[in-house]
Amino acid sequence: MSSHLYSGYTFDQLFPLIRATLDAGISVLLLGSPGIGKSTLAMELAKVMNKRLIDIRLAQKDPAELGGVYFPNRETQTLELFPPGWVKQACSEPCLVFLDEFNAAVTKLHQAAAYQIVLERRIGEFQFHPETVVLAAGNREEDNAIVTPLSSALCNRFAHFEMRSDVATWLRWAAANGIHENIMAFIQTYGEEVLSAHSDENSFPTPRSWAMASRVMTRVDRDYVKRAVAACVGNAMADRFCKYLEIYRKVNAAGIIAGKEKIDFIRKSEPSFIYAAIFSVAGYLTVADVPDKNLKNIVAFISSPGITPEYQILFLRQLRNRNAKLFDRLKTLSKFRELAGKIVNLRASLYLS
Repeated sequence: MSSHLYSGYTFDQLFPLIRATLDAGISVLLLGSPGIGKSTLAMELAKVMNKRLIDIRLAQKDPAELGGVYFPNRETQTLELFPPGWVKQACSEPCLVFLDEFNAAVTKLHQAAAYQIVLERRIGEFQFHPETVVLAAGNREEDNAIVTPLSSALCNRFAHFEMRSDVATWLRWAAANGIHENIMAFIQTYGEEVLSAHSDENSFPTPRSWAMASRVMTRVDRDYVKRAVAACVGNAMADRFCKYLEIYRKVNAAGIIAGKEKIDFIRKSEPSFIYAAIFSVAGYLTVADVPDKNLKNIVAFISSPGITPEYQILFLRQLRNRNAKLFDRLKTLSKFRELAGKIVNLRASLYLS
């Protein structure tokens, strides 16, 4: 089942909802497809909430790593609990305890520890810090993931949210995190159908696997790009991506910025080509040393006939996120400011005021 067929919230929609819920002292169970960004959400929440992140992959832990181990105390004739290190952290300072893979092959012993963590905010006699919060995450049954049903008592202690992928949200994250411009152009062009698409292959496209593909693309020779991408997102999607690259590579970004080449976007009006040109030039400007005399060529490129405000805003957002210094230099040009004034809401969108 593709992700657009079920209800849920995007990353941006979930962030304030889950933060408010955790601030209210309510534990959260977040469900979503594998690789959709649940761990990223936990990391960002921990930063904003100023809490140490304790990341626990529940299904990969021995129950003793969750609930500790009891040893006999011969002097007191009692059993004493030796807690894991993460418990001491959760007790001594405000933490965000992230229980990932919460519903994946969870045994009764795991559930017993989870009960204490979620219901009582403690392990044995070790009570968590009053400001420690609990966020659990798991996969959905319809994604062919191994899912163990949770007891109704445990489920009833959570506020439940479901995450869905969103192209615009992921692209903003991708631009801020150095994802390869070729991948961003491809996903911007074809949208949700290529960002998240499950298949029978072991590798398939998700927001996480595209980020993996981006990292490996920068480290392999051009001849091996298809194989490297296929290892991350599957053969079918890698084949489609590499066919798109044939369009992308026709854009001479260096020539455009040097003023030696112009593109006729009236004749080449296919969205796939325009997106390729936008991301190719923005990607080139990420690392290029642009002299002042060539700044006007950037303005000329985004002012080309056939480039609508939608494409202009997309290009400038990419540039701002990837090369803020160059973006600030552009703002000194009167032609750039004139262009900005003609685009509806551009000042608000790009914080140019």
